[in-house]
Amino acid sequence: MKMGLAVLLLGVIGSAHAEQPLSNQQIVDHYCANANTQMQMDACSAQALGDADRQLNATYQAVLKKWAAYPSMSAKLRQAQRNWLTYRDADIAARFAIADQDKAAGTAGTAYPTAHNLYQAGLEFERVARLCEYLRGDAYGERDNAPCADLVAHPAVVPHQP
Repeated sequence: MKMGLAVLLLGVIGSAHAEQPLSNQQIVDHYCANANTQMQMDACSAQALGDADRQLNATYQAVLKKWAAYPSMSAKLRQAQRNWLTYRDADIAARFAIADQDKAAGTAGTAYPTAHNLYQAGLEFERVARLCEYLRGDAYGERDNAPCADLVAHPAVVPHQP
């Protein structure tokens, strides 16, 4: 019993040292460093959101593939992802509630699309980092320190044990 708890605690502690998602400033620096106009900011923020969407989808699919031999876990992962998507959408709606009213009234500022894209991208990059922990197997005593992109490209499938 104590050994199982120790392995679980090590997994949680190990998670604290995992790859960190890009901060909001890092997203701006990475995608929009050369943007000088609002049109360029809109374009680079859309690229950031597109990359975040692709990474989120690929990581989620890799997690499902890795844990496919465990139907109860896969079902809970699917439910967790659905719940996270609901949270993401609600969080964005709350963050931009006033701006959305202004947009509907035709008085939203020109930075609205950029702000919206970058905020959503940040949330999605955070979720990717969380999903990577499932690929690393931290909660189950594994610890694969490969970059998340490598784990997504080549997910190790966990065989079912009777």
